[in-house]
Amino acid sequence: MKHPSARPESSAWANSALGETGLERLAFTLDRHLSVSDQLHSVLRRAIVEVRLLPGTPISENSICRQFSVSRTPVRTAIQRLAEEGLVDVFPQLGSFVAPISLAGLQDSHFIRRSLEVALLREVAPKWTPEMSRAMREAVAEQERVIAGNDPDGFFHADEAFHHLLGTFAGREGVWQAIMAAKVTLTRFHRYWAKPERLPDVIREHLAVVDALDRGDVAGAEQALTTHLDMVFVIFGQMPEDQRRNLSL
Repeated sequence: MKHPSARPESSAWANSALGETGLERLAFTLDRHLSVSDQLHSVLRRAIVEVRLLPGTPISENSICRQFSVSRTPVRTAIQRLAEEGLVDVFPQLGSFVAPISLAGLQDSHFIRRSLEVALLREVAPKWTPEMSRAMREAVAEQERVIAGNDPDGFFHADEAFHHLLGTFAGREGVWQAIMAAKVTLTRFHRYWAKPERLPDVIREHLAVVDALDRGDVAGAEQALTTHLDMVFVIFGQMPEDQRRNLSL
C-alpha cells in the first residue's frame, strides 16, 4: 500500500483551475442555525471533488476544529461520511487523507454514467425539437467562450450543463442527480488530468451528438455520445506511466 500522503502530479492546465489548495485555503461562512456536520461535509466534499484538496492531502480534525471554531464531534461525523463515500481514507494511528483516484472506481463511475446518459438520449430523441437543438448549441457556445477566456473551472461547469440538458429534456432530473452522484470519480479524474489540447475535441464531440439528433439519426447520436464518454479511457491510456502508477488500482 502506498503511503497515504503520496500525491500524483496533475496537469499544469488542471492546476490553473485549482487555485490555492489545502485545508487552510478553504473558506466558507458557517451558519450556526444549520447542521455544522452537514456544512463541513458539503465544503470538504466539494473541495475533494473539484480537486481543491488533492489526493493524499491530510484531513486533520484538529486543523478543521481550529480553522472553523467547531468541536470535534461534527468534524468526525463529516469525515466519516466522506470515508463512506470513498473520498477519504482513514488510517488508524496515521490519520485521515483525501483518497486517491481509484481506477476501479473510475470504471464503475463511467459504466453508470454511460448507461444512464444513453438511456436519457434514447428518451429525448423521439421528441427532439429545434428549441432543444438551440439550447444544446448554446451550451456548446458557452464552452467555447470559457475556453477562450482560459477558465478551466468554467469549462467543467459548462460541460456539465451540456450533459444536464439531456436529463432536463427527458423530464428526469432525478436521473441526472443519480448521474452526478455516480460520476464523482470521473469528475475528479477529469479535473486532475485535464489537458487544454483536449478541449476542441470535446466541442466537436458534443456537436456530433447534436448534429445527429438534428438529422433524426438516433443510432448516430448514441454512437457519438458513447464515443465521447468512452474517451476517458483513451485519456487514461495516454497518461505518462509515472502518473498512471499514482492511480489506486
